[in-house]
Amino acid sequence: MMRSRVNDILPSLLITLVLLLVLEVASSLIPILGIFEYRLPFNILIVLYLSFRLETPFLPVLVLFIQYIHSFFSIEGWAMGTLAGTLVCILCNYLRELIHLNSIPVTILTTQLFQLIWFGIVSLMIYMKTGETHYVIIKFGRFLPESILMSLISPFLFSFLEKIWRSRDEGILGGSN
Repeated sequence: MMRSRVNDILPSLLITLVLLLVLEVASSLIPILGIFEYRLPFNILIVLYLSFRLETPFLPVLVLFIQYIHSFFSIEGWAMGTLAGTLVCILCNYLRELIHLNSIPVTILTTQLFQLIWFGIVSLMIYMKTGETHYVIIKFGRFLPESILMSLISPFLFSFLEKIWRSRDEGILGGSN
């Protein structure tokens, strides 16, 4: 049975937000290695994990918290990310019965697909705001290697997140996808 009380979600959310802070700090250190154009968007993976696994009416609020923490480390709009994340969560909710992350290759491919959808939503908003495709094309050139790397990382991060969310309350998680 799904629980919808904030007290059921809060401990796991706080641990997840601390994990996001650690990952964001680690990602912000990438320029020290001489790689200035790329940042690993762990916020997207965390939102995808929650949308694949969690069944709660608070999911849009969780996306907002994750995007807000991400905004401390990024100049990109957290509002667009929150909207994109919420739309991806809605799509995941509709496809929940079809999404079975039971193997590493399926998890990688599914994560890549949903990252492309996320990018498409954000790009559409950027295009509607600016009317220019040049920035979107440049952004896609950076997005593709980042998203491939994040897709490869996703099975391991999802496994770690599974321990955080399962250890707190079995009741708030959806089936055994």
